[in-house]
Amino acid sequence: MNFRIIRFFLSRLLLVEAGLMVLPVIIGLLYREPFSSIFSFLIVIGIITFISVLLNVKKPDIKTLHTKEGMIIVALTWIGWTCFGALPFVISGEIPFYIDAVFEMASGFTTTGASILREVESLSHSILFWRSFSHLIGGMGVLVFALAIFPTGASETVHLMRAEVPGPKFGKLVSRLKQTAIILYVIYFVMTFITIILLILGGMNVFDAVCHSFGIAGTGGFSTHNASIGFYNSPYIEWVTGIMMMLFGMNFNLFYMIVLGQTLSVWRDEELRVYLSVIFGATTVIVVSNSISGIYENLGENIRHTFFSVSSVITTTGFLTVDFAQWSLTAIFIFAMLMVIGGMAGSTGGGIKVARFTIANKSMFNEFRLMQNPRRVVVTKFNGKPLTEYQVTRIRNYVLAYVFCVITICLLISPDTPDMQTAVSATLNTFNNIGVGFATAGSAAPFTDYSIFSKIVLIFSMIAGRLEIYPIILLFSPSTYLNKS
Repeated sequence: MNFRIIRFFLSRLLLVEAGLMVLPVIIGLLYREPFSSIFSFLIVIGIITFISVLLNVKKPDIKTLHTKEGMIIVALTWIGWTCFGALPFVISGEIPFYIDAVFEMASGFTTTGASILREVESLSHSILFWRSFSHLIGGMGVLVFALAIFPTGASETVHLMRAEVPGPKFGKLVSRLKQTAIILYVIYFVMTFITIILLILGGMNVFDAVCHSFGIAGTGGFSTHNASIGFYNSPYIEWVTGIMMMLFGMNFNLFYMIVLGQTLSVWRDEELRVYLSVIFGATTVIVVSNSISGIYENLGENIRHTFFSVSSVITTTGFLTVDFAQWSLTAIFIFAMLMVIGGMAGSTGGGIKVARFTIANKSMFNEFRLMQNPRRVVVTKFNGKPLTEYQVTRIRNYVLAYVFCVITICLLISPDTPDMQTAVSATLNTFNNIGVGFATAGSAAPFTDYSIFSKIVLIFSMIAGRLEIYPIILLFSPSTYLNKS
């Protein structure tokens, strides 16, 4: 284990967070907030800078970075950013209890959107901005952002991006990974800017439009209002938000292909077709279910709220317009499935990912075919290309690890929950980075009254879910440090 290279990267990555904290300071100055709010960020910037200097006192002689070190750096960076990012909440007094502040910040960076705050409208503009801004940075990845602005070698870059970029596959858009990171963020920021403009055209003020666009882009659910998007009661805003959430739940490689004019290749992408089919199918079934239940007399209103909720859940964004937990059992079951499936690989969404879900299902049906005819040669294909047994096995192993983690987290927090449904919902909410679920939709800050232990478990649930389990397991595994190789 090369501890010096780990310290070296951590020092630089922490400085990135310190630099980003300048933005809420500017927001505080623009809105002429009390000095205590601005000072809370300035003092944290000073603390982070001091610690970064200490970590980088002795620079590493060997800068070779392997997969193990890459995963450790990613895990420590996300935990470090969360712990330091929570300090302004505490110092300003707006979230006095540190564990609550860490929970809020973990929810922000992992784009979960779960909150311990019962009321957010009294928060200062600088704190509201920092909460929502954490969605924007965490959505694409804090290390991807750092790699886009820092000079790094190809060998270091590939291991860091593989450990952080969500999804079962990792690919380069161009030959150099640094250029890939830059392209991803350019597309990301352009789409975010378009979202801001569209929301402003719908009547949102600039500050609200910026904060909500950060949440849409990162597929996080923090809002500047207690009633979330439902506060505006605007069909235009709901349609814009629903459509943009759906777009941000797509693989960003596809947007680059569109820029290159390869539109036909985009539609041929199997994961995209499954993703859109799931959204259309879920929306159709729930609309019919709501019509039968008589929840909405107006079909247009039924379709609008249903599409918005489906888009919000499958992309693991967590914005709300209505309390869908009050809908039929059929709708609740579908929402639970959408939570697990999540967005596409290479998107800002959470969950297992559509690609894994598709491949796992194909593999299962192939097993049935082999049972019918053991001599048949069956190959699992994705996007028309055969997958190796190793690739299929990795996906199966991830699904098993996912199930094991969900069961473990559910058991750990169950003493704090009144029933099984709440325990499962809280686990899926945090581990899939969605923030709301069938036992918490429409409720104010459902995580406020959890014990300190349960909050700590859920904090790691959010981070492990965002990093897709393995970096966190590797960080806390004793064998990681005993092995000298």
